[in-house]
Amino acid sequence: MGKDYKPCKFFQNVYKYMAESTKVSEKEIERREKYLRAGLREVNLVDPFTWPYPAKGAGTMLGLTLISGHIYNMWNKKPYYFDMLDFMKSVAGIVPRLFGALLISALGYGMGALREHHYKTRDAVIEHYIALHPQDFDHFKDRNGRPFADVLLPWYPRRTQYTKFD
Repeated sequence: MGKDYKPCKFFQNVYKYMAESTKVSEKEIERREKYLRAGLREVNLVDPFTWPYPAKGAGTMLGLTLISGHIYNMWNKKPYYFDMLDFMKSVAGIVPRLFGALLISALGYGMGALREHHYKTRDAVIEHYIALHPQDFDHFKDRNGRPFADVLLPWYPRRTQYTKFD
């Protein structure tokens, strides 16, 4: 193809349409970012992915505690309530386990709160650095990205059979 080559109108329109159709509007980008960031979705009790981190930690630790207690009882062939003959014996068997489950859930809640604090602090430090040095982050303002030619380094194939030019 020479310098005087011009593609026909069909190809011009196809490539123009494809380039414009791959760009996402600012409103859609904002919606996606709000949906993905933690704490911006509405909390749904059925969906644990919408829970805050402390609640996730408490729920996870409570679930693991109950499952491990059940496996322990199955392994040792013991019922959950040791003695059903007397009500006080059954209460005496369940109260320490409930107390332990609540204690471990509180530990999970604390771990979730610590994680949330860590990530909020990290994000605040990064945003502060970006505010102090905006010139280093100008390339992030282009939402549609760069073409591959700007991202990738040039590739020069080296074949083993062509040792003369090495």
